[in-house]
Amino acid sequence: MARRDNFFIIIKYHYNPTTNGETKKPLPVLMLDGNGDPLEFDSQDSADEFVDICNINSNQGFHYEIKEIGKKYLKVSAKQLLKD
Repeated sequence: MARRDNFFIIIKYHYNPTTNGETKKPLPVLMLDGNGDPLEFDSQDSADEFVDICNINSNQGFHYEIKEIGKKYLKVSAKQLLKD
């Protein structure tokens, strides 16, 4: 399988009533697929469509966001680590 330069994940924000009390700080949760792996999208359009559907259907105050992974992070190989 070819390595992708970037992909998109979904973060679900909700409130934890037992720990947030009056502060109402959102708790970010990574969305997983049916196998327990992070739910990943190859394109921004697919991720946008999924998030739009989730935000429309949310009736408990959940909020969904897209995060891009890959191009913002430094890629370091094992050989580079051993050199230093």
